[in-house]
Amino acid sequence: MKQLLPSVLIAILFFYCVFIGDLQAQWRTNGIGARAAGMANAAVTLQDEWATFNNIGGLAWNKQTSLLSAYDNRFQAAGFHTVATGIAAHVYGVAWASATFSRFGDNLFNETIGALGISHKIANYSLGLRANYVQINMEGLGLRNLFAFELGGVGQLTRQLWIGAHIFNFTQARLADFQDERLPTVMKAGLSYRPNERLMINAEGEKDAEMPARAKVGVEYRLIDKLAIRTGIAAQPNTGSFGLSLYFRQLEAGYAVSTHPQLLPSHHVALRYYLSKQKPVKKAWDE
Repeated sequence: MKQLLPSVLIAILFFYCVFIGDLQAQWRTNGIGARAAGMANAAVTLQDEWATFNNIGGLAWNKQTSLLSAYDNRFQAAGFHTVATGIAAHVYGVAWASATFSRFGDNLFNETIGALGISHKIANYSLGLRANYVQINMEGLGLRNLFAFELGGVGQLTRQLWIGAHIFNFTQARLADFQDERLPTVMKAGLSYRPNERLMINAEGEKDAEMPARAKVGVEYRLIDKLAIRTGIAAQPNTGSFGLSLYFRQLEAGYAVSTHPQLLPSHHVALRYYLSKQKPVKKAWDE
């Protein structure tokens, strides 16, 4: 019964994201970290340390305490940059927890998020919950402070097939009383096919009620133990991406570039550092 419950919850979340997502709106479409960016943000099924930003449900599959740091600049435009940092650690031997901070924007407009998350794994399924304290600052309009919650899950259906789903702001936190303005609700669901330990192919759907639904496909291939390359495409708008990661014992350094049909390319840089000296043996797509 304990093994059945996570699979049922993930299935419900997956189908809710796919079929009910048309009624929802999107607040944040872009993932954090060079791995997600290099795969066109088809990252809802990934169970790495960056899941603390991209799908908290995937965090519970990790093995070691990690420090994370990322930076991206969208379209090479001033004020369209994001900085993020965080830590992910095992707590009490039963769950993984994370604390993160991110900031987007400049002095004219910025969004700052401090978050705490927790993720637990039972058998081949994991679920996670994250609480975000969001501060939005607009020059001339003042500050807005509110809480937003997100829920996610990742499951291994077969040896080669994985499923993931995630919803941000399922409580529909209110931004302002005027016209009942709320933070949009972001919904994602996807599948991951991993035929061997070097190749991973992800397909993901994402919905914004104010914009067309997005379809995303990403591929990762581990050329050698210390080098992984990635690429991806997404629709609405049509974008492409390419990225790579280098692994040096406890350190991973990643870079990705993504294109836009009308705007300049975006650049993404990320670092991950294991606090312990000995790195566990993991499959390539677990990195």
